[in-house]
Formats: sequence, structure tokens, C-alpha cells
Amino acid sequence: MHGFELAFSVVAPLVIYMAIGALIKGLKLFSEDTLKEMNTVIFKVFIPLSLFFDIYNADLGSAVQWPLMIWTLVLITASFVAALLLSKKFISDRADVPTVTQGIFRSNTVLFGTVITSSIAGDEGSAIMAALLAVVVPLLNILAVIDFEVMRGGKVDVKKTLGQIAKNPLVLAGVLGALVNLSGLRVPEFLYKPLNVLGDLASPLALVVLGGMLSFKSMIGHKGRLLTAVACRLVVVPVVCIAIMALLGYRGAPMAALLAVFASPTAVASTPMAQTLGGNVRLAGEIVALSTVLSVVTIFLFTAAMSSMGLF
Repeated sequence: MHGFELAFSVVAPLVIYMAIGALIKGLKLFSEDTLKEMNTVIFKVFIPLSLFFDIYNADLGSAVQWPLMIWTLVLITASFVAALLLSKKFISDRADVPTVTQGIFRSNTVLFGTVITSSIAGDEGSAIMAALLAVVVPLLNILAVIDFEVMRGGKVDVKKTLGQIAKNPLVLAGVLGALVNLSGLRVPEFLYKPLNVLGDLASPLALVVLGGMLSFKSMIGHKGRLLTAVACRLVVVPVVCIAIMALLGYRGAPMAALLAVFASPTAVASTPMAQTLGGNVRLAGEIVALSTVLSVVTIFLFTAAMSSMGLF
């Protein structure tokens, strides 16, 4: 039951945040326009602050395992390409294609990573996860921007796409966090404390807004694309990627970190990004919500199966 308790302990607060958002919607305390405006602020301010401090605080020293990092980045990129190609083939709506694509490849590693790895592999796992976060999170955000920019135009405009990537607040925050971390510079304490607190609000606030935007009727209308994205995110991607890494010989703490990277539900930031970059914001929110709730079961099953096979 340890794996189930672990997954539940991570997911339960997230579900509570969404429930609070649904309650706020039911009490009519926020209008639909207010929720959309809050989503924009979360995307442009709160999540970039969270990302910056995640990378700024990461230990990029002894825990760095370059082969592990490279293979992880390769598999994330491969899952993105496969998701995009399949979405383009089977989905005609241009707003839904990038939304489903990011729902499949973009995992909530920030929220789930350290909790899962520390529980399974202790301090060694936490150190490996911190190093992985420094490269995985920026890549996920860069690929998400490419995802939406490719589908927003009729054809791939490399110069324009690179320009949009360079201006994206999440990419800028990730690059800045890495540069400050590697340079050894320290953020002054009078700035660090208030800005870090604002960054910590990113995920709870995004989930509250998400809860306020969820619609059961909309979920029924999107059920085919919703279930496909969630099944790929929680089952197909982790099975394929973890199997490949196991065949490459990874075991123990690195495998615990890989479980967090590949088996986590869809990233909370997917919803405000879909709204800002022209995706289907309701579908994006539904993918986040459903994948988060169902991850209690899937993470438990992966933990139990991988443990019985001696992978950690």
C-alpha cells in the first residue's frame, strides 16, 4: 500500500485545490473573464517565478549524470514528436492538436518529482531529481511553445518560432535560473523571500482557476480526445520510456527519478499556456484534472510493478 499512499499524498492536495475552484465557481465569486485573466497572470508571472527558483535552487553538482540526462531528454523529445504526429493525423481542429500533444508529453515533474524520488530512493533520489529538473523543465516548456507555434501558423516558420520561444516567459525564466545557478550569483534575501513565496503560489492558484473552469458537459463533449491524451500520458509514455531505460541498465535511484519524469500527470501549466497560445483551454484543463486524479492509481501500479521487478 505504500505506493498508493505515496500517490494519494501527492494528488489529494491538488484535487482539493480544484474542488475549491469549483466551489468558487458555484458561488459565482469569479466570472469566466476573471478566471481567464487570472490564467494569463499565472502564466506570465507566477509560473515563471516558480520555474526560476526551482532551477536556481537545484543542485547541479555531483548529482549530475550526463548519460541519464541525455537519454531522458531524448525520450521526452521523442514522445513530443510522436504525440504531435499522431495528433495531427487524427485530429482536425487546429486548437485541439497542440492541446492534446502537450497533454501527452508534458508531465508535472515539478510537483511530483521530488516527492516520488525521495520516498522511493531517499536523498540520493532527491539529488538526481533536482539535477534532472534543471534540464527537463526547460525542455518541456520549449517543446510546448514549439507545439503551439507550429500549429498556429500554416507552416513551420523557423525564425518566427525561435522568436516566440525566446520571448516565452517560461523559457526566459528557465534560462535565467540556470545562468544564475551556474554563475554562483545569489538572489538578495529581501527579493528571494517574497518572490519565492509568489512562485510557490503558482500551482495552487493555477489549480483553483482550473477547478473554476471545469465543465462536466464539456468533458463529455471532449471524451474521445480527453481519454486518449490521459491514457497516453499515464500509461503509454511511461511504459515505453521506462522499458527503454530499464533495457539500458538503469536501476535504483535513477529509475525512481525516471518514474517521476515519465509517469506524472499532465503539467498544471498546460492550461494557462493553452489559453495564452491559442489552444483549447477547456480541453487542456480537463486533461490536467483527469490525469491528476487517475495518477493515484497508475503511479501506485507502476511503483508496485517496478519494485517487484527489482528496478528499485
